[in-house]
Amino acid sequence: MIQIYTSKMEFETNLLFFMLRGKLNRGNMLIDIAIASPPFKVEQGFAASELKKRMGGTSAISRMIDMAANQSGIDHRYFVIQDGEEKSTEKFFTKDENYFSPDTKIRMTEYEKWSILLTKQAVKELAEKNNIDFGAIDRIITISCTGFFAPGLDYELIKEFNISPSVKRTNIGFMGCAASLVGVNSVWEAMKQQGNKNILMVSVELCSLHLQTEPTRDNILANMIFADGAAAAYFSKTNKSNENKLEIQFAESFLFEDSAKFMGWKIGNNGFEMMLSSELPKIILNSAAPRAKEILAQKGIDISQIKHWALHPGGRAILDSLQNGLALSDEQLKPSREVLRNFGNLSSVSILFVLKNLLENVELKKDDYLCAIAFGPGLTMELVLFKVA
Repeated sequence: MIQIYTSKMEFETNLLFFMLRGKLNRGNMLIDIAIASPPFKVEQGFAASELKKRMGGTSAISRMIDMAANQSGIDHRYFVIQDGEEKSTEKFFTKDENYFSPDTKIRMTEYEKWSILLTKQAVKELAEKNNIDFGAIDRIITISCTGFFAPGLDYELIKEFNISPSVKRTNIGFMGCAASLVGVNSVWEAMKQQGNKNILMVSVELCSLHLQTEPTRDNILANMIFADGAAAAYFSKTNKSNENKLEIQFAESFLFEDSAKFMGWKIGNNGFEMMLSSELPKIILNSAAPRAKEILAQKGIDISQIKHWALHPGGRAILDSLQNGLALSDEQLKPSREVLRNFGNLSSVSILFVLKNLLENVELKKDDYLCAIAFGPGLTMELVLFKVA
């Protein structure tokens, strides 16, 4: 049927309406990300020297610590505890001038305090920058694997920012470094299937609270790469600015067979205990990278079509394996390596730091593809493809 307009004004009004509708209703978009880091900066060299003292300082252990520090690709990190800051006199893991290991209850008390503080800081910055109407938020997704308390972060955010008490809430817990992409998958499904239009997603990890000083390879590696931080991401079906946003194209998960032994995270009496295999980089090179290519190919996307990559900075060797396995350039790895160098491995928060780096520091052109990949216990891989809108 042909529309007949009775006046020029009616024509122009309808034209404007359709132009705005095309701009505002573009899909399931990541609008922006804000981040928050704790106040205590940890230089990698000092962290190594401090760990040597705490692990006994034998020559073999010292060599392992130096190797882990030198090969980490990290310059500094941020902690909620003061132990890693050279000038600090107050220490979380020191009592009466002796090293000690706080019980899980003490660690969870600190987790509750700092997770609330850092998450609120990130959400406040996100809201101020993007003029977020908290009354329009219809789902909150909270993510963490380094602590628990109830009522949780969702309750704290609803109370602090006057979000509707009937807002839908989703908590993603104990899914490790891949959890924020599990969150993006949840955003995508909620917007497609449940009609959500404006979603706030937050991730917070306080890995320093769980550092262990028994002189094992896993503990040395954890002490030398993990760090603390928080991020808040806002997703919406409408883009009210002229800035480029990232529209979710699809999200996929994959569980590798017989791989549970390569990554684990258990609750102990004195914090959470990490199991991290040295075989991970090899598995990622030989299994994960080929599987990522297959997932993309099944969706009709050749890897050469993807210009930008957000790869979980789990460590230098992890990024090296992904770069080699996916045949990526140094420039494509730059955002992930910068986050690793300046913040360390923030577990689930890391991928949001990388996406923020891309949004702020990389020239994103309309219709460019951006692929995000992260790994978690299982061994699982989460992959999300975005398109610049």
